[in-house]
Amino acid sequence: MANWRDLTARATSTAARAFGEPVCLSFFKNGAIDPERPIIPELQAQLHLPEEADGKLGRSSSQFSTQVMAGVGLLIIQKVDFEGQRLLTGDKVRGLDRTGQPWFEIVSVDSKGADQIVAQISLTTKAS
Repeated sequence: MANWRDLTARATSTAARAFGEPVCLSFFKNGAIDPERPIIPELQAQLHLPEEADGKLGRSSSQFSTQVMAGVGLLIIQKVDFEGQRLLTGDKVRGLDRTGQPWFEIVSVDSKGADQIVAQISLTTKAS
């Protein structure tokens, strides 16, 4: 019988490859760039934004969809791609493949999951 953790890891890895996009992560401390945590210029992650909620999240994710529809987006990072780093409230993420490369601020972080870090994000700079 398969180990459920192995199955979960494979499923989340597949989703990350299928829906991931390049993002830039900038780390802040007291509103300024944190020199102790260097910028990650490009990392594959999933960005789920309010305007994209229709159809992208699937029918079985009603709570997840409700949060996104309320104006809170989500950033999902595979822990294996983010080892040795920590994501904190106030840090910022930039969608590199998105029109205008908009910036989003990290509102909250949940890193308790076995394979993923899930952060709520809000738009700070609109795409031009």
